[in-house]
Amino acid sequence: MLRSGVSSAVLLAGCLLSACGRPKPPTITPEKGELTSIGPAGVQLRLQLAVDNPNHIDLSARSVTGKVVLDGKYDLGTVTVSQPFQLPAGQRSQMTVPMTVALRDVAAILGLAATNRSLPYDVDGSLNVGAESFNVTLPFHLSGEFSHEQLLKATLNSLPAFP
Repeated sequence: MLRSGVSSAVLLAGCLLSACGRPKPPTITPEKGELTSIGPAGVQLRLQLAVDNPNHIDLSARSVTGKVVLDGKYDLGTVTVSQPFQLPAGQRSQMTVPMTVALRDVAAILGLAATNRSLPYDVDGSLNVGAESFNVTLPFHLSGEFSHEQLLKATLNSLPAFP
């Protein structure tokens, strides 16, 4: 009888210690990129990320950094977006991250929009996540294609409205 009480106490202490241990890093699932406008101000994108927080405590996503490459050869550079976002404990959260990337070669990108094909993109990024005593930067990669229709719509979205 005493032995089972000691075993239960040891098991309970182990559970409490593991619950109070260092948080586990969340898992990022990049879902898609959406092109919203192309123009002299740059390329505006929205990244959709799903983030699973396996911990028993809420975490906070602090910033997202992404390097965007179009068509495998147009490096649009790297941008960091500071966007605090709560990641509730034990849940999957959907993050939408707006990014504006400066254009180095506007004519080339607008020329791509004029062709009748999809435009492949790659985003190599990272998400900075933390809590009071925990801070980690998690990498992610997102690949996809912007359809020809998305390219045309994004180009039209950057034009001024006429009365």
